[in-house]
Amino acid sequence: MPTASRRRASRVLASALLVLVVGTTPGSVGRTTGEITWTVAPGVEYRDWRFHTAAGPQHLHVLDIDPSVAGLGLDYVAHHRLRTRGTATRLLVRDPAAVAGVNGSFFDIGDTGAPLGTGQSRTRGLLHAAAAGWNQAFYQAGDGTYHVGPLTSSAHITGHPDWRVSGFNVPHARPDSITVYTAAWGRAAGRRVVDDPTAKVREVHVRKGIVRRNSRRPLGDRRFRGFLLLGVGAGAHALRSLAIGTRLRAHWSLDQPTEMAITGSQVLVQGGAVVATDDHVRAPRTAVGIDQDTGHILLLALDGRQTGATGLTTRAWGRVLAGLGIDDALNLDGGGSTTMVARNASGTSTGVVNVPSLGHQRDLPDVLAVESTAPPG
Repeated sequence: MPTASRRRASRVLASALLVLVVGTTPGSVGRTTGEITWTVAPGVEYRDWRFHTAAGPQHLHVLDIDPSVAGLGLDYVAHHRLRTRGTATRLLVRDPAAVAGVNGSFFDIGDTGAPLGTGQSRTRGLLHAAAAGWNQAFYQAGDGTYHVGPLTSSAHITGHPDWRVSGFNVPHARPDSITVYTAAWGRAAGRRVVDDPTAKVREVHVRKGIVRRNSRRPLGDRRFRGFLLLGVGAGAHALRSLAIGTRLRAHWSLDQPTEMAITGSQVLVQGGAVVATDDHVRAPRTAVGIDQDTGHILLLALDGRQTGATGLTTRAWGRVLAGLGIDDALNLDGGGSTTMVARNASGTSTGVVNVPSLGHQRDLPDVLAVESTAPPG
C-alpha cells in the first residue's frame, strides 16, 4: 500500500500534469505548483495549486480528507430552517466538530432561498428530498462507504398509496402531485413554491396526526407546527377528500440506507472518465470527489472571475479533477457561492481560504462540512 508521502508526491505530480489535462499549449504554461500548505486536523490537509490554462491563470484549493482516521467524517449541515441563509463560516461555527468545509448544493436563490434536491444530516436525518430531478448526489451509504451517483427518495401518505407525492421540503412543488413541508422548511411559502400561477392548489395542515385545516388558500409567510401537504392540479383534487379531524400520517425516506447526503447539478467524473456536460462558461467551481485508490475524499474550490483566476467551464473542470486522480466527482454550487473554509494550522481560528468572486461570502442555506473530534494542533 502506498505511504502517505508517496500519495502526496503523486498528487504533486498530478498537478504538474494539469496543463496537459486542460489542453494548454506549451507557450502559455506558467509556473505550476502543488504543495501541502498546512494540516487542518489529523487526516485533513489543505493545499493549493496555481497553474495556467488556455483560459488563463487558475487557483485551485483542495481539502484532502482521509476518512479512515478515527474521529473524522463529513456531514451535510444546513440552517435550522431551510429557508434561512447565512455565510459558510457562520454555518460551520454552529457545528462544534467542524474544522473545514465548502459551500453546498444549488438553491432557489431568487425566491425561497431553500436548497434544491436532497440533503441528509447525520444528526438531523433527512431534511429535504425530491422524488425526481436533482438526484445526483455525494453520499455515505449505510455501510460507511462514500459514493457519487443517483440517490432517489420516496414519500407516501398513510391510507392513500395512489397519491403521487413528489417532494419533501423542496422549493418547487411539481404539477399534479403533493409536496410535504415540515417545520424544518421554515415559514410557509404559500404559492411561491408553485411555478404555474394559474394552477389549482390546495393545502392541508396536519398537526399531531390530525387534519386541522384544508383550504384552497395556502399559508403564506407563517410559522406552522406539524406538517403541510400542498397539492397542485391533480394533487389538489386528491386533497379535497380530507375532512377536518381525519387522522393522517406522511412518511418520507431515501430508497437506500444512507448516513449523509448532498446533491449537485451533475456528475463530472465517473470511474475516472470525464462525463461532464459542458456549459461553456468560465466560472468559479466547487466539487467533491473520491479517490478510489486511496479512499480519500477531496473537497475542491476553484477561484474565478478575477484577474489571477479566470475559472473554467464544467467540462474543463471535470478534466482537472480527473487529472488529479479523482475517480468520481460531483459538481456543487459554484459562481459567487464558491467558498472554502478551513481551520488554521494552530487551530486558533477558522476562516475563508479561497477568494470568493463577489469579494465577500454569499449567504447560503447549507454546506458540506468536515468534522473532527481530534484536538487542534
